[in-house]
Amino acid sequence: MGTLQQIEAAAQGIIEICKKDRTTGSDKDKLLKLQAEIFTGIENLVECESCGSITSLIVTMTLDEVTAKVCKECGIKALEVGKIQKSTARKRSRKKTEGTATAPPKAAQAGRKATPNSSSATQTEIEQLYEEVEQQTQLKKPDIKRIHKIIQEIASPMNLEHTVVYVAHEVELAKLKINAETLQEAVKLLMDK
Repeated sequence: MGTLQQIEAAAQGIIEICKKDRTTGSDKDKLLKLQAEIFTGIENLVECESCGSITSLIVTMTLDEVTAKVCKECGIKALEVGKIQKSTARKRSRKKTEGTATAPPKAAQAGRKATPNSSSATQTEIEQLYEEVEQQTQLKKPDIKRIHKIIQEIASPMNLEHTVVYVAHEVELAKLKINAETLQEAVKLLMDK
């Protein structure tokens, strides 16, 4: 089952619970679990730089000194034609990530505009950051990505203490089992980079 199908199945599960005449506390727990599955699925989606479709299966391809992250169909088409057709007409909007509390997303945005190869370098830096946080906190990478996404969605920069409080609240709502000390260390590491 592909990522979009998993998101659809989780959404369908939410709809089924919402259709019940009476819901219980266990239904709320199920809803939160399904919500977390949807968020995780969405976080794993990547946009094809050729056609703009989103998928979890992206390949970085270089032909005639042009590098792009493309979906399966565009990759096959590029191999057949012998060149990569990069989409230039569509600009992605960044409503929530503009003005975030951490430096990596801004660097990623600047990097995407600069050169095609710099976005993969930024992605590598982010992956290295996740590995460092994973080693120091013993958290799993999906939880680290989730925490990082919460930090990135903060509308205006906050100091460490307020960010930790906000993230702790969001983590509690998402029913993630992370103790306070580990969470504080993870937030500090993600904000310092």
